Amino acid sequence: MEFLSKSKQAIFKRLADKKFRLESGLCVAEGIKCIEDCMGFGWIPEWVGVDAQQVAQLESMPTGAFPIYLLPASGLSFLENPTGLVAVFRIPAPALLPANGPVVVLDGIQDPGNLGTILRTCHWFGVTDVFLLKGTVDPYGPKTIQSSMGSIASVNVHRVGVEELKKWKEDSGVALLVAELNGKSLTEIPFFSGNNLGWVLGNEGKGIRAEVAELGTSVRIPSFSQGSPPESLNVAAALAVMLGHHFLIKA
Repeated sequence: MEFLSKSKQAIFKRLADKKFRLESGLCVAEGIKCIEDCMGFGWIPEWVGVDAQQVAQLESMPTGAFPIYLLPASGLSFLENPTGLVAVFRIPAPALLPANGPVVVLDGIQDPGNLGTILRTCHWFGVTDVFLLKGTVDPYGPKTIQSSMGSIASVNVHRVGVEELKKWKEDSGVALLVAELNGKSLTEIPFFSGNNLGWVLGNEGKGIRAEVAELGTSVRIPSFSQGSPPESLNVAAALAVMLGHHFLIKA
């Protein structure tokens, strides 16, 4: 097994930069679980790198379909605790917008960990299309992919503008539920029996822009705290509650 060339090492390091990811069309996953899940949803590595002490991890992978290299002794990773196994994948081509819901719409989510958790939550509930509006962090950054634990490969990510979202809403007939602190409680709105729905969540600090919020029905998750509740839920936790509210009642 050959060592990873210095040119490939340099490319790997540059994949921390969004602009270079877009130019190269490449992204990174780390760890056997994340890599195997990405592969399970059809992503094929451009190459895989492994520490000499971690070669045994490759036994469960379909070797032969892509190059495998030994990582340098200094290691190569974007993680605080490297796993000794990295894979470089090609970013998939954008998919066509879905004909209808369910979808999740994100307006300005900035934390890559939150976005990764949101993608994993969508995967859990079977929501296969996620719309990313202006200001939302790159879904193919190392931390986002790692936080999704491979679920990034199971969903279609669509970068859209507000006008494009508005037209799609009109064409699809989807009902958008907009998560806002001053919205109507989920327990007080009529239940939507079908799946032609979209859940809209906004920036961790600023919330949802007015031009996006006006496209749907403003809703909130009621607090059941006996004392003074926190100001808000984490955005990924809020989505999990909203999707659970819909799909569990429907079930």
